[in-house]
Amino acid sequence: MKIDPVFDYTAPPQIKDDYLKLKNALDSQTLPVFFTYIGAFPEYLHYITNQLIKNLEENSFKRLSLDVSKNAITKVHQNLHKSENIQEWIARYKSSPAFYHFQNNLIHIIRINTNLAFIFIALREAVKGWAVAARKLPGTHERKQQKESEDLNREEFIFDSSLYFSQESSSENKTDISTSIVHHSNLPAIRNEEGIVKNLLPEYIQINQVDFRQQMKKDIFWDIRVDLEKEVLNSLSLFPNLIFSPLNVIINLTRRYDNFFELIYLLSENFPTLSMQRLMFSSYLIEP
Repeated sequence: MKIDPVFDYTAPPQIKDDYLKLKNALDSQTLPVFFTYIGAFPEYLHYITNQLIKNLEENSFKRLSLDVSKNAITKVHQNLHKSENIQEWIARYKSSPAFYHFQNNLIHIIRINTNLAFIFIALREAVKGWAVAARKLPGTHERKQQKESEDLNREEFIFDSSLYFSQESSSENKTDISTSIVHHSNLPAIRNEEGIVKNLLPEYIQINQVDFRQQMKKDIFWDIRVDLEKEVLNSLSLFPNLIFSPLNVIINLTRRYDNFFELIYLLSENFPTLSMQRLMFSSYLIEP
C-alpha cells in the first residue's frame, strides 16, 4: 500500500502551514519532494517540523551545513570527472554572466540539499532498529517494502528539477561559499541570432543528468557517498537541538493510517540514500 504524496498546492491548511514553515527554514522557494510523502501523515509532519526548524534556524547548524557543502564539492570534483561533452560546454559558456548567475543559484541549492541530507540521516538514526520491531507491525514484509521502493520515482528525488528552475538567489546563505568557488565575469551575456539572452540552466541541467547517471554506475561514486554519509553522521552530535523521532513515537502518531509502516521504511531506507545522492548531484553541478 503505497503513500500518495500531498502537494503543497492541494494540502489542507494545517499541512500547508507546516510546508510553508519548512520552506522558509530551508530558504527554498519550493517544497522538497520528501516532505510531500511525510505530509500524508499530518500529525507526524507537524511533530517533526517543529524540531527541524529549531535546528535549521540556528547559526551553528548553518556553519555545519556550510562545511559539509564545501567538502562535498571537493570530494565530488576530485573523484568524478565530467565527460568531454560537458567540459566543452562549460568552456564555451563559462565566461558569460548567465553562467555565473545560475552557478550562484546552484551554490544556494547545495546548502538546501546539505540540510536535507542532515535531516534524513538524522531521522534514520532516530528510528534505527525499526526492522527488528517491524515484524510486529501489521502487513509489513519484504515484498511490500520492495514494492514501495520500486514505486518511488528515484530521479524525482535526486534531480528535483523544480528546485533548480524556481529557486531565487539568496545572498544571505551563500556568501561564504560562493566567494571561494565562483568568480564574476563582466563579459557580455550569451545571445542568440535574434539578440535574446539564452537561458543556459535547462541545457546545463540536462547534460549533467545524463553524465551523472553514468557516474552512479561506478564504484567510486558509492565510495564517495559512504564517505560523505560518515561526515554527516559525525555531525549529528553537533546539532544544536536533538531530533527525537524513535519508532514508538512514529507509530503512535501514524498508526491510524493503514500504510504507516511504509513511512517508517522510507525514513529508514529510501530517504537517507536519496538525500545523499541528491547532495552529490548538486555538488556535481557546481563548477569550481
